[in-house]
This record gives sequence, C-alpha cells and structure tokens, in this order.
Amino acid sequence: MITTARLLLRPLVPGDVPAIYTMSLEPALGKWIPDQVYRDEEHAEEVVLMLIEMATHRDPRDKPFVLGLEERETGALIGHVGLSKARGSVEIGYAIAERLHGRGLATEAVTAMTDWALRELGLPEVLGIVATANVSSCRVLEKAGYVYTGDKPAGIAVYRRTAA
Repeated sequence: MITTARLLLRPLVPGDVPAIYTMSLEPALGKWIPDQVYRDEEHAEEVVLMLIEMATHRDPRDKPFVLGLEERETGALIGHVGLSKARGSVEIGYAIAERLHGRGLATEAVTAMTDWALRELGLPEVLGIVATANVSSCRVLEKAGYVYTGDKPAGIAVYRRTAA
C-alpha cells in the first residue's frame, strides 16, 4: 500500500466492483478511456478479478499492476491508478470519479505511484500517454513532474518522468 495525504493506493478487492462499474459509466471515462467502460457489473467483475490476480506479480513490465484509490477520509474507492507495458517502457494510467475532478487527487495518485515505481521497482522511467485534447490529464502529468516529449502519433501526447 502507498499512502498520501488524502489517498490510500491499495490492491483492488472484489467489493470494489460496484464502484468501478459505476465509474465506468461516467462520460469522461467513456470519452478518454473507452476500454474501461463495462457493459454490466458482471463484465466489471471479470476485469477487477483479473486485475487482482495480476497485481500479485507487481512487475508492470510483465503484467499490468493496478491499485485502487481509496479516499482516506471516507474509505470510499474513488478511482484507480496503474502501470503497464507501453512503447518499450512502462506507462501510467489513472482515473478519478468525475465528482472529484479538479481537486488534485489524480496528481496526488500519479505522483505517489510514479515515485514508488521509480524507487521500489527501479524503473528508469515512467511514461504518460494521453490524448492531446485531454487537457486536464496533460496538466495532471505536468504537475506530477512529467516532461512533455512530443506528439507520437499526432493527437497523442507523450510525457516522461525519470528518477533523476
């Protein structure tokens, strides 16, 4: 587990399925991360159980490693953050419930997960790959210390953060 001032980054559990499913129906998730929109709660459960199993491995160079974002004050699951293989490196992905956008929670989660991955896993870098039109997500990466490296391909912004 990774803790921040307001969040607990923790392994997903089967009880998270309803929150994950509900979040998957929010318009922003459908727009920016359509592969995380689930057709029903059973579909969400399949994915969550698979992520739980993969998280025991803890090496995103082999399998995705996803943690739930629990709000420390309420104990509610409010999103997720994860690492997975991308472009010969490791990419960070994240989502926060829409009702909590604009409060810095995504930046807090991305910063904590990136710090952990660089320190504990010894990764040389972590990438952030987002649609250039997703200005909020670009700002999250910038606030978390990622440096813009360009559009590859057009419309996709690539950011990078290293240990040093």
